[in-house]
Amino acid sequence: MSSEEILRRASYGPSSPVVGERGARTRQRIVDVTLELFAAHSFHETSVDDIAKAAGVSRATLYQYFGSKDEIFIELMEECGSALMRVVRRLGPLGADLQGFDNLHWWLGEWAWVYDKYTTMFVQWARVDSSETSLKPMINKFVDAYAARVAGRLESSGVEGLELRHAAAALEALVNRFNYLRHSPVTAGLDRDVLLDGLAVVVQLVLFPETSAQVLASLELESGETAQQVLPERLPRVRAERFDDLSARARRTVEELIDAACRIFAVRGYHAANIDAVVAEAGFARGTFYKYFRDKLDLLTAVAEEACGDLVEVLARFADIRPGPDAHDALRAWLRAYLPVHSRYLGVIRVWAERQPEDPTLTSLSLQVAHELEAALATVLGRLKRPYPLNIKAAVLVLHVMLEQVPVAVPEGAGGASEDEVIEIVALFIERGLLNGKPVSRRRGGASTAKKSA
Repeated sequence: MSSEEILRRASYGPSSPVVGERGARTRQRIVDVTLELFAAHSFHETSVDDIAKAAGVSRATLYQYFGSKDEIFIELMEECGSALMRVVRRLGPLGADLQGFDNLHWWLGEWAWVYDKYTTMFVQWARVDSSETSLKPMINKFVDAYAARVAGRLESSGVEGLELRHAAAALEALVNRFNYLRHSPVTAGLDRDVLLDGLAVVVQLVLFPETSAQVLASLELESGETAQQVLPERLPRVRAERFDDLSARARRTVEELIDAACRIFAVRGYHAANIDAVVAEAGFARGTFYKYFRDKLDLLTAVAEEACGDLVEVLARFADIRPGPDAHDALRAWLRAYLPVHSRYLGVIRVWAERQPEDPTLTSLSLQVAHELEAALATVLGRLKRPYPLNIKAAVLVLHVMLEQVPVAVPEGAGGASEDEVIEIVALFIERGLLNGKPVSRRRGGASTAKKSA
């Protein structure tokens, strides 16, 4: 028997005919305690030694059942992924009629139920989904398979006007992240059913923009507050001044380190990134780094301060979009300005969304960006008259997810996508799902009325 067989015997796998009842219990205990540790400490902060200790086995015994922490994660991921596949297989025909909307509403509700059941795994799934993690190929394999099944269902349902491959990837990312945010402080105090009903309205309009107001109102959904009622007061913009007293040469060095950090954080994720990688990317010695930053978290904070300023500025310009004949070009021009900002600060955006690491300064910066997004969308939606229910808080959450996730999910999907294709699918999701209403016209004296339907 080879040393590899001793370390990792195939008979210890989940379908082993010889592992025995005791071995099966040990294996399941390892899986169960791993899930508990992920929930308490996250994937990144849980070690193989932690798992072995919690399961009451030696490290060598654990390796007889699993070759690594990643293998345990994959087994857990396959379990929750299979549950999602079962739901989509049971999905009835979609369409612009009442039955189609009811089927869509059921699907999103079941998706949320699966997410709630496997919350810990979906949360950890989001936290390891960076381009250089060893789990990325497995994650991509499932996401592509799920998106392909969704694309097939969209095609059989007669969805038109969307590139279905891109639409399915965008829809998967949208719904998955929306459910993720339901379990975050972002939605604290908001009713779960109201949020899911709002998501259903938006997705129905994305897929079938011709859906009548009567169909959308058929489930007696609550529209909630109006755009004007939720328009938040903009927070004062905070500008970091820590580098103002540096010489021009020193500021250039800091800028180059921050540029390098943006690239490393975006590719590796914050947890997998390290100072050596940043200084190597920037072309400096490690000692240069410590002239300006205390540690990796201090560097992340500096990047986040810059990201906050740039994102607040570009999101504020979204409020200038006015529904009507000029909105088509204005929206796409805005997205062309937004995407480079999103790409540059992708690592920080993920940290904000996943709240890892948790830090008061990072939280404050993310709130400034979230407030600007909410104010911008509420301003645009306030210029629309909608004869159907749309919860504004849910709409803000949908736009948040569209802008955060879709620019990454669509290019990473099977076949990839160009920048123009990404802009088009995001623009269509926003136009069809959120801006599907009549522009409000202005009478003399400032009174507002909706234009009469043709």
